[in-house]
Amino acid sequence: MPRLSELAKLIDAELIGQADAEINRARPFDQAAEGDVTLALDAAYVARVDQSHATAVIVSAPIAGSARNQLVARNPKLAFARAIQVLHAIEHKDIGVSRDLLKGEGTILGNNLSVYPRVTIGRNTTIGDRVSLHSGVVIGDRCSIGHDTVIFANVSIYDDCKIGSNVVVHAGAVIGGDGFGFVRDDEGRQLKLLHLGGVLIEDDCEIGANCAIDRGGFGDTILRRGVKLDNLVQVGHNCDIGEDTVVAALTGFSGGTRVGRRCVIAGQVGTNQHITIGDDVIVTGQAGVTKGVRDGAFVSGTPARDHNAWRRSQVLYSKLPDMAERIRQLERTVAALTQSHETETDQN
Repeated sequence: MPRLSELAKLIDAELIGQADAEINRARPFDQAAEGDVTLALDAAYVARVDQSHATAVIVSAPIAGSARNQLVARNPKLAFARAIQVLHAIEHKDIGVSRDLLKGEGTILGNNLSVYPRVTIGRNTTIGDRVSLHSGVVIGDRCSIGHDTVIFANVSIYDDCKIGSNVVVHAGAVIGGDGFGFVRDDEGRQLKLLHLGGVLIEDDCEIGANCAIDRGGFGDTILRRGVKLDNLVQVGHNCDIGEDTVVAALTGFSGGTRVGRRCVIAGQVGTNQHITIGDDVIVTGQAGVTKGVRDGAFVSGTPARDHNAWRRSQVLYSKLPDMAERIRQLERTVAALTQSHETETDQN
């Protein structure tokens, strides 16, 4: 386990305190004990730093007068994430290739693999070095898996899919299934549009459990480097998701959607087909994106629009019952005044 001075260098933080203190774990503030490093992100935790039993606390600025070892970082949350990686990351263990592996003709296996029982690999597929394939993984023909990639149990990868290096695919994901495309014939029956493309997942991506990434119609469906998908995300045929974009659970991208770089797509978002979302866009939960979104926008609602405009409209929406009652009262008052005026006119 690293000493505090070593950990400070690894997480890019300035150490205030005992350089030779040993760190064993990263734990939440209220659970941290001796040998732990923890995070004091907001003022309430900073005020309680000396009540913590942690050996070291990651903070954004030095805390004057504190007896606790401090790791001062410009981005404390990032520093804590790095500390978790240093202290808890599971290193690849080469367990070899299970004897019951089913491997097609022309398939090439890399070195130092961990292939668990009941894995099937098709023909003319390439598996890189230090790859982990957990039980029940099925990989089709003419696929490629890059170095240091981990594919968890019961993942299905169809033919002609390419997955880069340092990718994590969680259990139950399906990569390369057919896109959802049908055309009615003259008798009104649905004729399937065959999808002849593939899927390309670049390096450093993470695919959550039970995601579905459809193959392209002709070209590929693409997840660019560093894309992170939560569980239960649907990526339709020929979508292109930009670098370092993160997508929360239950989001669905219709076919042909293009998403820029560094976007944040919250949960239960849906998009119309063939729209383009620019770089650095934030889409809030349950939004319906029906048309293109400019770079840097912050959108909400259905149809999705500027977040502040959506908030104002939601305030007005909540007032509609009261406004409707006031209008009815005004209508009754106007009707009464009108009737009174007509009665006076008739009497004269």
